[in-house]
Amino acid sequence: MSNYSRIAIVEDDNSFALFLKTILEEGGYKVEIYDDPEIALKKLPDFNPQLVITDLKMPKMDGIAFLEKAKNIFPNIPFIVITAYGTIPSAVEAMKKGAADYITKPLSSPEDFLFLIEKLLSTTKKTEIIEKPFEIPPFEILFAGIEDIYEKILQVASTETTVILYGETGTGKSAIAKAIHLLSGRKGNFVEINCAAIPETLIESELFGYEKGAFTGAIKSKSGKIEMAKDGTLFLDEIAEMNLTIQAKLLRVLQDKTFERLGGLTPIKTNARFIVATNKDLLELVKQGKFREDLYFRINVFPIIIPPLRERKEAILKIAEYIINKLSQKMGKEPLKLSKKSKEILKNYPWPGNIRELENILERNLILAKGKELDIELEFIDIKRVYEDKEISGSLKEMEKKAILEALKKTGGNKKKAAELLGISLRTLYYKIKEYNLEAL
Repeated sequence: MSNYSRIAIVEDDNSFALFLKTILEEGGYKVEIYDDPEIALKKLPDFNPQLVITDLKMPKMDGIAFLEKAKNIFPNIPFIVITAYGTIPSAVEAMKKGAADYITKPLSSPEDFLFLIEKLLSTTKKTEIIEKPFEIPPFEILFAGIEDIYEKILQVASTETTVILYGETGTGKSAIAKAIHLLSGRKGNFVEINCAAIPETLIESELFGYEKGAFTGAIKSKSGKIEMAKDGTLFLDEIAEMNLTIQAKLLRVLQDKTFERLGGLTPIKTNARFIVATNKDLLELVKQGKFREDLYFRINVFPIIIPPLRERKEAILKIAEYIINKLSQKMGKEPLKLSKKSKEILKNYPWPGNIRELENILERNLILAKGKELDIELEFIDIKRVYEDKEISGSLKEMEKKAILEALKKTGGNKKKAAELLGISLRTLYYKIKEYNLEAL
């Protein structure tokens, strides 16, 4: 059963952890050690283990508390607890909490230990082992500066509750939705649909699918996104862009867990988990009659507000360094260190386009880099001039407006190119132009 199965050891006794690791690696397993249970909870999803071994007696968090939290992340994999002879009753208590078995210190027989591992892994169905269906940043990067959000996600991930993510464009809502899916233990796919990117005339068929002959051109039946998300997660990004008719149909799915394909008469059951996202104030849209009140209350069960990058100042450099390493690897270049001046620029710039803008700017500067250090140039805006302008100092909205004006000026009014320079979508740029009354440009 080995074949490089992944095993995590959570143990603050380094010598004993290394001893177990040696035995397991000789048995053909891939092993990672964590000496701090709190760090383990953050890093385990990236390692995605198929079995976890944890000590009962650890500082900061005991093994039973760790077990309860880790089981929320990985409900379908076996856990083994490590105990001394005098604490076997505690090990029995841990088994009541979901541990599959326990081992005692000192280890009496490496052969028996490996046999136990093989037995537990062989009884774990392959369908229950969650493999990552996509790539997302490591959790320590994804949740850098927003660790409180990670704690909320740990609590809600394994439930059926609908989650709504509020945040500006480019804050990483899609990646966080994927993280929730990964932590949920769901066996099905993560299916994503951007409600703003699909024409109104097509979004209904994209969501619900259609039967053969439902409309001109429907030469065969097709499953919709809701069907494709069976046993998994459906992520509806920019849900505020849905028209009222589709909102009503979505409400029924959320309430009854049933729907019909276009042109179909047979109700189809779904057990998909729904995550939605928006960069707009839905309650304000409800007051304006542009969003259904009943749907708002149905999806607003567990709201998570993702702060913009400018409010995560302490994490900006950490995120930037990760992006630089990722892009450098993709380009086949040696990663460059940020110059002192670049670090100040990155920390002080207001980032209207958030993480997406940061990645675009870093990629552009990496392509043009010549020296041993990376000197950041923000082509469309003079940072010093913006921050020294007393009329706009201290107002992030004015800085954002200034950045948009500079980008439009640099591109001769070409909104598509201006959006690319800003690192935001064209739709977001049009929204900002309207918000700041810049339509005349």
